Amino acid sequence: MKINLILAKFFKFVTYVLFMFMTLVYFGMLVVLPLDLMTQVIRIFAGLGFPTALAAMIGMAALGYVGLQVYRMPQLYQLVLEIGLQLLAFGREQVKRFEPLIEEAQSSR
Repeated sequence: MKINLILAKFFKFVTYVLFMFMTLVYFGMLVVLPLDLMTQVIRIFAGLGFPTALAAMIGMAALGYVGLQVYRMPQLYQLVLEIGLQLLAFGREQVKRFEPLIEEAQSSR
């Protein structure tokens, strides 16, 4: 029953990769989202005819304002971090569910 062992290990790996990807996307979004906000504000003000340097300063000010508002709401960033950690723990639990299948396949050789 070597095929059972190979399939169990393969799907364990696929599950691990899936949850790793989801966690990296989640925490990567937390880094990219503020940068995207600044970029969009710069584009808006540059499109309205402001010089690029002034538009960049306005974009940094807008990003600072949003950062200040998030800082004033500690429950928000604690919630976001907690959700990401729960996603990580859930993925770890799902990967561990494959262990009995692998042990069963190894013992039936």
